[in-house]
Amino acid sequence: MTVPIVELRRATKKYAGVPAIEDVDFALLPGEIHTLVGENGAGKSTLTKVMAGVVPLTSGQMLIEGREVRPETPVQALHLGIAMVFQETSLVPTITVAQNLFLGQERFFNRLRGIYIAAQQFLQTLQFDVDPTATVSLLGAAKKQMVEIARAVLH
Repeated sequence: MTVPIVELRRATKKYAGVPAIEDVDFALLPGEIHTLVGENGAGKSTLTKVMAGVVPLTSGQMLIEGREVRPETPVQALHLGIAMVFQETSLVPTITVAQNLFLGQERFFNRLRGIYIAAQQFLQTLQFDVDPTATVSLLGAAKKQMVEIARAVLH
């Protein structure tokens, strides 16, 4: 039997006593891709925000590879191997694609050229046609989303 990578058991999140999600069971197995579909207010965003550490569960469990976890911040979720790409980007518009990819990891590079080379190589592995030297504010919505996805995969 395959152990789920991420599993929610009876996951409930309430805001002022009103459930946004209630008693949700969800399991993500290795190699699976899921799509969440539903009307506005159905709880899609809440469910993903719980897994990404943006909001805590009111009750229920979240397990990663069978071990119960309770990420309280996106950074904690990231350390557990969970990164979320939201519809609205969280990129810094005034810096380059490469700088956004490695934001927070600058100590590993002593020159900007090194960041650009590393970003170019990484973007190529994803087959993303994005110039690592481009300023993010000049990119279209699709390319910004590619950078968000690349950053999530990188981290």
